[in-house]
Amino acid sequence: MNKLLRFNFILMIVAMLGAGLLQFFRPDLLGSQSAFGLDPDWQREIAFWNLAVIPIFMATLYKKDYFFTKVCAGSAIIGGLGFASNHLVGWLTQPSATANLVGSLENFAFVLLWLIGLGIEIKQHKNSEQA
Repeated sequence: MNKLLRFNFILMIVAMLGAGLLQFFRPDLLGSQSAFGLDPDWQREIAFWNLAVIPIFMATLYKKDYFFTKVCAGSAIIGGLGFASNHLVGWLTQPSATANLVGSLENFAFVLLWLIGLGIEIKQHKNSEQA
């Protein structure tokens, strides 16, 4: 696994852990600045999802298996595009919801990093197969 992908996985684990804990214990902090509003039950559901995905990323980091690295990075790209687009729509409908703008930019940046890292990984794997 290349250094950029390793960095992405670690950064994603830290971000999901932080967001998961905030959404679980302090849903008001994130919900109050969002176009989606404060719904503690929904915030907790997102927290459970974040916390459930972390072991998958940790296992991928540990095993360094090419197939699972591609699958997890691809899933992160798909999820990131969905989250980024959803936050962008939320911000466009309610421009005062700055958390949505930040969430959109953050997720689009993550997607870019994932795409670059995955591209490097695929190229390195092809080169190692040809050698």
